[in-house]
Amino acid sequence: MHDVIIVGAGPIGSYTAYLLAKEGLNVAILEEHSTIGEGVNCTGLVSIRCFKNFDLPEETILRPIEAIKAFSPSGNYVEYNTDTGSTLAYVVDRGLFESEIARMALKEGATLYLKARVKKINITDDAFRVETEGGNEFRSKVGVVATGFELNPLTSERPEEFLYGVQIDGELKEIRDIEVYFGRKIAPGSFAWVVPTNGKSAKIGLITGKNPAAYLKDFLQSPLITHRLEVCDNQIRCSPIPIKGIPRSYGERFVVVGEAAGQVKATTGGGIYFGLLCSEIAAETILKASHQKNFSEAILKEYEIKWKNRLGPELKVGYYLRNLFSRLSDRQIDILINLASKDVFPVIRERADFDWHKGLIISLLQHTPLKRLFKI
Repeated sequence: MHDVIIVGAGPIGSYTAYLLAKEGLNVAILEEHSTIGEGVNCTGLVSIRCFKNFDLPEETILRPIEAIKAFSPSGNYVEYNTDTGSTLAYVVDRGLFESEIARMALKEGATLYLKARVKKINITDDAFRVETEGGNEFRSKVGVVATGFELNPLTSERPEEFLYGVQIDGELKEIRDIEVYFGRKIAPGSFAWVVPTNGKSAKIGLITGKNPAAYLKDFLQSPLITHRLEVCDNQIRCSPIPIKGIPRSYGERFVVVGEAAGQVKATTGGGIYFGLLCSEIAAETILKASHQKNFSEAILKEYEIKWKNRLGPELKVGYYLRNLFSRLSDRQIDILINLASKDVFPVIRERADFDWHKGLIISLLQHTPLKRLFKI
């Protein structure tokens, strides 16, 4: 029997395994794919703070990002960078990023099982029991569900509200900074992006609530992109992105971490930084439970209390802003971008933070022209 079973070898699951194995626990990681990082759909944007706080593998970095350009439906744009021109974030090779974090866990003694798709999970008086599609059974004292956004094999739950993130790889001329595009015809209620990776290579995608592939195809054929697009791989990758969490992220002998728990920014759909923070809280709680030899709901509830105290206000404000923004017309978005480039730019420069958005959002919503625009 293992001490801990981690279901899912994404960055959050593997990092949780790393933290627990580092403390001497017998950790197993179950991954459904034959290769770590297979089929990943992600822009690969990771903050500087993320690398520093969690000591992540820097060899996975493809390039730094120094500016972000946000385009309105009419084509006007505002550019954001730091006063010093320093790096805002990094673009990583997401497949390599996942495999290197898994390697960190294995180096500390964790065991990885590939092609181990979970079919069923049972909680008994003495174990967290997992049955895989191959007919194998694994047992542990406690389990961590880190499956990403999928139907939870334990609780049959998944985050209550979600959107779709859709993306392709391509090569574009004149690509240097992150580009973000807004408009009802581009990505209703959300945005599209171009994220440079290497040379002319870029990830091109968008978030929307319905018909994601159709909107992406239209975006690629729009005057905004088509004249610059030299190569497109035509392999569209689509995945759901939670914008609201599950009712409960713990139970007898288990906790749920990362996208599976809805620990994702509703503003951007990013989940790596928040997921890693919650990974630390989960590991801390499991270690405490292990020392007490008690994996009851009463003990593991501490995980949810702590992560919601840390992230709850941030997630709530982000969700509120997304709902406000989703109702804006193209004309209102044009006004918003114009205000961002002039009247409220000092506020953005002062309060912007790649990982924590609540402070900036509250400051912006207190600005009189924006209060009128959002009708609040």
